[in-house]
Amino acid sequence: MILKAGQVSSSLGKSDTSPWCALVFGDDDGVVNDLADEIAGVWTNKASGAARQITLDDDDIRREPHLLSDRIETGSLLGEVEIVRVRTSGEKISKPVLDLIARADQMSAGFANRLLVLNGSLNKRSKLRTTIEQSKSAAAIQVYSDTTESLKSIVRDKLAAFDVEIAPEALEDFVGLLPGHRGLANQETEKLALYGKGLGRPLSVSDVREVCRTDAEDSVRDLAQAALSGEPNRTQAEYERVIESGTTTISVLRVLEMEIRRLLQARGLLGTGGDIGKRLRPPVWGSEWPGFRARLDLWSATSLTRLLSAVHDMEMQAKTAGAASDPALRLLLLDIVRSAAVRRKQV
Repeated sequence: MILKAGQVSSSLGKSDTSPWCALVFGDDDGVVNDLADEIAGVWTNKASGAARQITLDDDDIRREPHLLSDRIETGSLLGEVEIVRVRTSGEKISKPVLDLIARADQMSAGFANRLLVLNGSLNKRSKLRTTIEQSKSAAAIQVYSDTTESLKSIVRDKLAAFDVEIAPEALEDFVGLLPGHRGLANQETEKLALYGKGLGRPLSVSDVREVCRTDAEDSVRDLAQAALSGEPNRTQAEYERVIESGTTTISVLRVLEMEIRRLLQARGLLGTGGDIGKRLRPPVWGSEWPGFRARLDLWSATSLTRLLSAVHDMEMQAKTAGAASDPALRLLLLDIVRSAAVRRKQV
């Protein structure tokens, strides 16, 4: 069946016959992740809190398809519902997913456990998408990138949850500085909320500039791009400049994350026609495209997904915003450079 994002609560949590599997797909994986979190919350509430999330690697599933069916069909000894979450791309794990859906459609109800499949952009010819759209027991939900107005609403709501207000001109300025990706927007909004809590007045433009400093991305973007291009000398030179500027490790990681996400998004758009660069968030303009395309050729969707996971892990480990000379960050950049350099020789 086909659902809209706004139908999640009413359709997935209403009865025992509601879908046991949800495919969430779209260009902005930050929006995909947010809706997947909402769905997991609905399923957890439906199970009266007796649910736990399990994340499976799509490469492992592709090599050993039984891993997915074993997890979906095996009940928990504690009686918990397991929500199995898989981030994938294209049709990589279509067969094991569609095999489960075909079996579930023959049952009076789906499996006791739940399956969340997160994917990028899928066209209408996608077998995974079309089969789930036609299924009786599974749901396909397409999500779309935020508009300026929808992003303003999201930022206002997230700040309001912290009892933080923001002046209209400050909100306009803040949204204008954001790179256009939901995941990074969430991170920057959280920083702003923590700053504004207990401030006693609405956040101002100067507060936004002081706290978020998203324009500082320009000073480290060259570093991220050099590393992803496999250029050791340029990476070292840019790294030294970043150290001198006092940019924090977290800031470097967030710009690196943005560059990786753009590459991953572009991977999903290859072959769809049109100007891919303009459809990315943030866009890649004409003069930037040759360098971006050269980087894109060096990284597969799988390698980018794994790299994104490594960046997330490092950010989670960073208890405080340390200096950009953090040894762990330096090692990560060196690993990226080496991997890209090897691929450059193979291209």
